[in-house]
Amino acid sequence: MSAPLGRPAIGPKVPINFPTGLLEDIDAGASLAGLSRAAWVRRATARALPEIFDGVLTPDDMFRFLSTAEKGADPSHEVDDATARRLLTAADDGTLAIEPFTTETLTTETARLSFLTRTFIADGATITLYQVALGMTYQQPGEGASARHGRHILFFDQTAARAAYQEMRAYPSLSTRHSEGPRS
Repeated sequence: MSAPLGRPAIGPKVPINFPTGLLEDIDAGASLAGLSRAAWVRRATARALPEIFDGVLTPDDMFRFLSTAEKGADPSHEVDDATARRLLTAADDGTLAIEPFTTETLTTETARLSFLTRTFIADGATITLYQVALGMTYQQPGEGASARHGRHILFFDQTAARAAYQEMRAYPSLSTRHSEGPRS
């Protein structure tokens, strides 16, 4: 008996009808990301789902997220202390919810730049933070081999976050990009 040709099935097939214009947009997004249409749809679907954490998101997790970030360069765009306290308090009492996030990513062999929109519900109030994250692979003094290093900058203001993202796109390690689009 011969082995079936092609890749093994990822899961059950789900037939979905798309309007022509949407299907064209999906194909353009898949092409831009260097993915098949099916892979792009799977990734986009996964991104639309709420973030899932193993266990409970603790105040320490939220504090690490907030404290390891650089703030926006303009004080009017920074995540203020009152907002940070509200997020930490909501994590502490279990009322913090994290809505689905959207992202776009520019990736090369040694660097990854991402723009994320994260929406938190803290005590019924919606807080939207825009995160620009840069990760690079290099060897620091004292390391035995190259490792991934990164930072993220948080903004309240989408325009300021977009400007920072566009500025970082000009970094030399990102200038020879391999793919652009939604990434996991």
